[in-house]
Amino acid sequence: MADTDTPGFYLVFAEGADSAALHANFDAVRLREDLFIVYAAMTRSEVYHAVRDLTAPGALMAAPLAAHPKFRGMDAGALKWLKQRSND
Repeated sequence: MADTDTPGFYLVFAEGADSAALHANFDAVRLREDLFIVYAAMTRSEVYHAVRDLTAPGALMAAPLAAHPKFRGMDAGALKWLKQRSND
């Protein structure tokens, strides 16, 4: 069982989702179209269902991340957002 008192990172693919609704309800950053990282003190299932209910995506995936990922070519500000919330 996940510790929902401690926030964690979730990689979320939400095809065609209402990204304004996602950002209004979560601490999230957009990596690319339809691809986000959500930082929340929720379980994977809770993140999945909340994103589904709030954004009505065509396809949806939510996966927990042990740490923030290494990447390049993502939207401006994404790496800074991650570093502000991580000890990595």
